[in-house]
Amino acid sequence: MMKFLKVNYPAYQMNQVDRLLNDLFSSELCFDRYSKNELVHQPAANLYEEEQALEVELSIPGYEKDQIKIAVDNDLLIVTGAVDKGEENETKQARVEFRKGNFERKFRLSDKLDAEKINAKFKNGILTITVAKKEKSNLQSREIEIG
Repeated sequence: MMKFLKVNYPAYQMNQVDRLLNDLFSSELCFDRYSKNELVHQPAANLYEEEQALEVELSIPGYEKDQIKIAVDNDLLIVTGAVDKGEENETKQARVEFRKGNFERKFRLSDKLDAEKINAKFKNGILTITVAKKEKSNLQSREIEIG
């Protein structure tokens, strides 16, 4: 099986010692977007390889279609979600197991994928992005004469 995407794991996924040491320093000294609470979480992703395309699913319940942006920058597929600060709930919370906030997820596209042929749909909190595979070259192997 070929690798079509390289997943960039976020900097906030660190071991317990690194997390403890990171907590000792103030957030003003850290340039990491997760530590500065610019990004709240990274949504879970599923990757499916089909015959003609690669499919990426992101679990982002609670977001509206207009809060999600998909972009391609060189060989990076970037999915971001933004929530207005006015949408935050001011009620006292008894328990919080998930938060809705800004996120960013990046995938490095292989040269075997066609970045010009990307489609996306959003239904029931699942964002599905389909990236077409490049057409295989019809170049047959042949011998070249030396002149």
